[in-house]
Amino acid sequence: MLTQVHISNLVTIQTLQLDLLTGTTVITGETGAGKSILIDAIELALGCRAPADIVRAGEEKADISLVFDVRQSTEVCEWLKNYDLESDSGECIIRRTLTKEGRSRSYINGMPITLQPLRELSELLINIHGQHEHQALLKSDRQRILLDRFAGHAHLLDQVRALSDEWHSLSREIFELKKRSNDRTQRVDFLKFQLQEFEELRLLPNEFESLDLEHKQLAHSDELLQNITNALNYLTENDDHNASRLLHQALVALESVQRVDPKIITWINILKSVMIQIKDTEDELSRYLESVDLDPTRLQCVEQRIGILFDLARKHKVEPQNLYELQQKLITEFADLETSDERLNDLTKKLDMLEKHYHEVAHKLSQSRLKAAKKLADEITETIHELALPHGEFHILFEMEDFSHPSPQGMERVIFEIKTNAGQTLQPLAKVASGGELSRISLAIHLATAGQHTIPVLVFDEVDVGIGGGTAEIVGKLLRRLSATHQVLCITHAPQVAAQGHQHLCAQKIIENEMTFTHIKSLSQDEKIQELARMLGGVEITKTTLDHAREMLEKILSLPNTITRDSA
Repeated sequence: MLTQVHISNLVTIQTLQLDLLTGTTVITGETGAGKSILIDAIELALGCRAPADIVRAGEEKADISLVFDVRQSTEVCEWLKNYDLESDSGECIIRRTLTKEGRSRSYINGMPITLQPLRELSELLINIHGQHEHQALLKSDRQRILLDRFAGHAHLLDQVRALSDEWHSLSREIFELKKRSNDRTQRVDFLKFQLQEFEELRLLPNEFESLDLEHKQLAHSDELLQNITNALNYLTENDDHNASRLLHQALVALESVQRVDPKIITWINILKSVMIQIKDTEDELSRYLESVDLDPTRLQCVEQRIGILFDLARKHKVEPQNLYELQQKLITEFADLETSDERLNDLTKKLDMLEKHYHEVAHKLSQSRLKAAKKLADEITETIHELALPHGEFHILFEMEDFSHPSPQGMERVIFEIKTNAGQTLQPLAKVASGGELSRISLAIHLATAGQHTIPVLVFDEVDVGIGGGTAEIVGKLLRRLSATHQVLCITHAPQVAAQGHQHLCAQKIIENEMTFTHIKSLSQDEKIQELARMLGGVEITKTTLDHAREMLEKILSLPNTITRDSA
């Protein structure tokens, strides 16, 4: 549940600290007082896009913090653990700062986080139903999503989506293969010609690098041989002075005095090691002189071969050292084209099997939807009867899609149908004309589907618009009933709804020194009566309206209250 909200320098809010309780929290206030700023702040903290003028005038940045108690939410705890963001206290603290220049930073339990994972987490924490939801509900895609959420068959949806994606990917591969097959003969002939040219050269791996090294050796053969011979002379073969003899003399000199100072043994060992290395070097140089073939006539052959490789490389627009790799690619392409008919046949068979599997899983999804649709329609019909539509009837229609191309959503379109009066025929929800009726139907749908997920916090932003009187009282009771399993926040203009809240927040707009401030505070029992009276009677609050407000509260308080912290 959401336990605390802290806001600073956001639009008309300078500083706001709220402690929220379990059950239903209602938020009221005059039009324009800033009730929706609280919901806007929650959405901003959870990663929504920030308007340019969101920071309070004259301030550098806005700061929003939300504190959630997530001990009862297994999904949220698992998500935090996967991102290594869990806390020992069982709290999830989300903070977002927004600068007037448009930059923002987000944190979860004190650790910086990007917006994408923050939005993932928000979907597990809170669900906001606003007035715009009325219009969203008219779209078939949104109706399908609500039904699927109610049915709880996410595993089937994932399978259908994965099979559809695989089918489309394989279809594209087959299309490209067929496209290539149209000019396959011409390409095969061209590859044969190119490969024949390569085969005549009998290229070897790393051949150009070997030829380049050999060319350097041959081009400098006299210099190479002379200097290696000189090196051998200086090391060991000069009769009068060579490195080996001089080192030996140095070794004898040190050995003659090692009894005088023990540390001389270290230098003796170093000289012995150097002499061993000189001997090894001498052997390697001697073997090199015996094995190397620096025949000057070979130079012409090497230069001719390098020239051929350069010509072929220019022809194919590659570096000479990449010719062998190019040859292997051409061989692979040639082999693929030679077997393309066979591969096309295999892929076509695989596509047929994939399509068959898709229809099997999509059929299971359809059956699950049909089963859930009957239950959901009955629940919504029952709820709209309570909402002063006694002859209303809700139905969910399925229209089969053209599944010649498997859809990631399944084989049918979902259409919500409604009739609100006796004698009417069922019509798509999009054709419902009355705004008040649509509000009630929307609320009924939200109430029916809200209990099917584990999101702990539900926010209703003026979803009771267009509803009044006894119907509004029923709406309040339904929201209060919903708070047995969820924490509910509700912005409302209806006193009948506001009276049902376990906690009552009131937004007030104050102007001081030509500056606008929004204050939101939790009302005491007496203050709640005053606010309900204002909502009932308008500007002038009379004893009658106060008595009416008090009677509304006393009636609700007489009901058993089963809300506990854990239940929310």
